Amino acid sequence: MSRKFRRSLAAFVAAIALPALGEPSTPKDPKSPIPDHVDGRGPTGPVELRILAPRPDEVLPMPSAAPGQPPPKGAVVEVKFDLKNYEAFLDPKTKSGQGIGIVFDNGPVMVDFDPAKPWVFRNVPKGTHTIRAFAVRPWHESLKEPGAFAMVTFHVGEKDGKNAPDPKAPLLTGNRPKGKYPKGEAHKVMLDFLVRNCPVADKDVPDSCRVRYRIDERPEVTLTKEEAVWLTDLPPGKHLYVVALTKDGKILEGPFNLYRGSFEIVDEAGAAPAASQPKAGAPTP
Repeated sequence: MSRKFRRSLAAFVAAIALPALGEPSTPKDPKSPIPDHVDGRGPTGPVELRILAPRPDEVLPMPSAAPGQPPPKGAVVEVKFDLKNYEAFLDPKTKSGQGIGIVFDNGPVMVDFDPAKPWVFRNVPKGTHTIRAFAVRPWHESLKEPGAFAMVTFHVGEKDGKNAPDPKAPLLTGNRPKGKYPKGEAHKVMLDFLVRNCPVADKDVPDSCRVRYRIDERPEVTLTKEEAVWLTDLPPGKHLYVVALTKDGKILEGPFNLYRGSFEIVDEAGAAPAASQPKAGAPTP
């Protein structure tokens, strides 16, 4: 084998391998890691998620007050999606299914199992707002491939500059945990997040970032991969957590790069026992 041929072969292999390293692959039809959840379906190709409405930088009017009525608290915002190569469904038996996770500003995630219909937010206050959306599995884990995420920043009544991330800057989106978990499933509580515009890797990787999280008063944990984490040994009761996107020992600037959430582990009767209020401080610089 000549040296020239070996160089050509190496260049060809590198050209094939580099896109695979840069783009996370999505498993097809994965089995559910949680009991009583249906298995995943698809995708049938590269997932493409777009937000059709509201439009980027669109200014929606505040509704006028009806005669004799107080001024409305906010506007009605209809969100329209276009989702390709990924099936959205809700299984009536298990009440789990695939859909689109929706985060309004930096609030808790909601799931839309029927994106063919508009998702409606009511009483949206005046000012600037951002909606982030991403495809999720039946156990709520987010798809990490780039096309499965969409974001739009818009305004109601006026532009106030709040809740407006730089679309090209590193961005953290918190997903789970959320809600109540039966005590018997406490050994498998998923912490999930997405990161855009910054590879989550060891600090030796150029232009990379890290994700730090803390549950209650437990020690802080630093992650170097954009993967879901399964939390274990959590006692019944309420729990608080905080997740941050960091680089060079500091939390990266941005309205959403520090996310706080909460969840609850309940006993078999459905009620959480009394417990002291947990605390979750922000990750340290």
